[in-house]
This record gives sequence, C-alpha cells and structure tokens, in this order.
Amino acid sequence: MKSSPLRFISPIILGLLFNTSFAQEAWTLTSCVEYAKTHNLDIQKAGNSVKTSEVQELQSKLAFMPTANINGGYYWNFGLTIDPISNTRQPGSRQTFSATAAGNWTLLSGGRNLFQLQQARMNRVAAIYQFEEVKNNVSLNIASAYLQIIVNLQLEEVSQGQLTTSMQSLERTKLLFDNGAISKDDYLQSLAQMRNDQGNVTSAMNAVRLTKLQLYQILQLETDFENFEIAMPSLDLESLSLSGYGSVALQSDAVSKQPSVRAAAANAESAKYGIRLAESGRYPTLFFLAQLNSNYVQGLPYFTDYYQLTTYTLVENPVTGSIDQVPQQITVPDVGSKIDYTLGNQLNDNWNQFIGLGFQIPLFNGGATHANVQRAKIQENNAALDLKQSELAVRQTIERAYIDATNSLALFQAASSSAEASNEALTNAQFNYDEGVISAFDLGLSKNQFLAAKSREIQSKFDYLFKVKVLEFYLFNQITL
Repeated sequence: MKSSPLRFISPIILGLLFNTSFAQEAWTLTSCVEYAKTHNLDIQKAGNSVKTSEVQELQSKLAFMPTANINGGYYWNFGLTIDPISNTRQPGSRQTFSATAAGNWTLLSGGRNLFQLQQARMNRVAAIYQFEEVKNNVSLNIASAYLQIIVNLQLEEVSQGQLTTSMQSLERTKLLFDNGAISKDDYLQSLAQMRNDQGNVTSAMNAVRLTKLQLYQILQLETDFENFEIAMPSLDLESLSLSGYGSVALQSDAVSKQPSVRAAAANAESAKYGIRLAESGRYPTLFFLAQLNSNYVQGLPYFTDYYQLTTYTLVENPVTGSIDQVPQQITVPDVGSKIDYTLGNQLNDNWNQFIGLGFQIPLFNGGATHANVQRAKIQENNAALDLKQSELAVRQTIERAYIDATNSLALFQAASSSAEASNEALTNAQFNYDEGVISAFDLGLSKNQFLAAKSREIQSKFDYLFKVKVLEFYLFNQITL
C-alpha cells in the first residue's frame, strides 16, 4: 500500500494549533513584546534614564528662580567672649542665638542658565530615543527567539511524521520477517531506521525546549517554565513582498527616523549648547542680594525708663592754660525699671535688613574656562562623529537586511523545490519498499534525504520570514507576524 510521510504531518499540526488555541496563557509575539516593555530590566533602566533627564531639566528651569536660605544657631559661650550686641569683650558664660535669612537672584550670567536649560532639554530628548532603541533591540531579540521556537516546532512535526511512518514500516517488516518473507538483515535495518527516527524526535523536542527557555529568559518571567507556551501564529508567506524595499529614498527616510540616529542627533545638539554654556564662564555675573538677620544674648539687661545725667569733662583751655569743666548730657537707664529682656523682644529690637546688587567679573582662573570651552568643542566634534557613525551603521544595517531578505527568498525557493522533489522520491521509495523492490536500507536513505530537505525548507522559510520582518522593522519601525 502506498503511504505518504506528509499525511502524518497535518494531524500533528492541527493538534498543535488546537492545543495552543485553548492553552492557558499562550504567549503571542505581541504579548511577549508588551510584557517586556514593562518588565525587562534593561528597558526599566532606560526608563529611569529618561526620568533622570526630566529631573535635570526641571532643575535647569528652577535655576532661573532666586535662591533663599535660613540659617542660624543657639550657642553656649564660656570665658571671655564678644557680646554680639555691644561688640565688646565680656567675661563669664552666656548663651546666644542668631538667625539669618538670605536670598540671591542671578540677573545676568552670560546666558549660563538658558544654555543649561537648552542642553538639559536635548539630553532628555536623547534619553527618550535611547529608551526607544533599547525597546527595539529587546523586541528584535524576542521576535528572533519566538520564530526559532516555531522553526523547531515545525521540525519536530516532521520528525514525528517520519517516526510514525517508520513505526508502521517496522510493523509490516516484522510481520514479513516472522513469516519468513524477508531476511533478518532487512528487519534489523527497518528497526534501526525506527530507532534513528526516535532519536531525531528527541533531538527536535530538546531543541524546542531550549528555544522556549531562551525566550522565557529574555522575558525574565518568574512563572513556572513548564507551563510556558507560545501561540502558533497564522503565517502567510504569500503576502510577503520585497517590492519597493530597496528604494534609496525609503531607506534614507528610515535612517533618519531610527531612534539611535535621533538620539545621536539630540546628543550633537546638546554638545553645541555645551560649548555656549562653557563660553558663558567668560562673562560677568550680576546678582541681586537681600538679607535679614537678628540675634539674642541671654541675661542682657533691658530698662523701660531713662533719665538725663549731666557729666563734666575737664579740658585744658589752650589760650589761658586753665582747666575748664565742660558739661555733657547723657541718657542713663533707671535701675528700678529693669525687666527681663526676652528672646522675642531682642530679636525684634536687633532686626537688621539689607539689599544690594553684586557682580563678579572673571579675570583669570588658571585657564579653567578656556579648558572647559576646548573640552566642550572636542565633545561637540565627537558627538557629530557619533551622529555620522550612527547614520552609517543604520544605513549599512538596512542595506544588509535587504540583501539578506533577497538571498533568503532565493534559498527558500530552492529549498522548497528540493523538499518537493525529496517528498516525491520518498513516496516512490515507500511504494517500492512495500512492493519488495528495495530494501529497508534504501528506504532509510530516502527518508533521511527527505528529512534533511524538509528541515532546510522549514529553516529557510522562517529565515526568510524573519529577514523580511527585520527589514520592515528598520523601514517602518514595527514588527508583527
């Protein structure tokens, strides 16, 4: 009876599709990518870089505002100390308190704050594009691992089909051997082929498991690996087309839209502002100052009443040479009116305020400003080179992706023709074996040739699919199955 090895593949494929359709938490490519965007550690770190740049931008905005600080202290003084009120030396111990509120507002600084803000904005833009680049790289890795699982599942299906055919052939061969219709050598060859096909199935199953583990680790899942399954997508290679993908205009537009190129462009702009920021150190700074302060001394006497007292000073008359008494009126406190001089009263009485304008003109600072400018210019040149390098790398990647996709299509077409021919040869060999024309060894050779050809077809098919999807990813910044 004529038996085709392919007739066993279809039920297996249907079974896999049925099982994945109803499996719990079967991961599609889209769900894998979306999960990675929120759980992948590299993506989370890149997201934190964006947050850091936003904080830096906010700080640059607040640099335009005035600064204000309050400082002070309560002190215990022992021995000979200076009275902060009378500014005289006083023996003994005392407790003092002082408080100062000071403000400073930069009015002119050579545009330093403005250039700092513009640079911070460009750094934030660069961080956003770098964040997108990290997500793109993770998405490509996920897509590659996802498609490799599908490839290995397809290879496992082929291996299972070959094993089923070998087991059926072995049953027939054993029956013939038991009845003396064939030699023991033919029977053993059929048995060896079945064992070989069992080994191929085991290898294929191991390959599926390893590629699943690779995707599982890329996703950094914490669930049980044994329950990790992917959903088999509906693939239509007929809809794939490379028409127009080799257009220079399309590729040039894709280069300019790549996150890595845009991040490099933002860094180049940031470096330009870095030069102007460094040059601002050559210009004078004008700032507004304001300060409020007061103090308190423990035990300082306070009198509510004062009276006038006349004192006399002895002065020699330069004309007559006599000693004259010169009267002088002074105000002295009434000792009977002494009260406690509280903290609140002293702070209120000792209140002092001042406002003013200050400036600073840079004359010489050891060449620091000049060195900063030169370093900024070198950094700007490096950033411009990084931009060119990034554009060149992306353009070369797109050109290589297009050539890879074109070559993969040719290889897939050749592998499909080879697999079709091998299938026909195996079908004919199976018929001849059933009729007793060829030996089990010859049938095994045909099976191995078919398995190798079918494996090449599956691998080349998904390699072509992946290469096209990578090219579309670079051209249109999206990847889907």
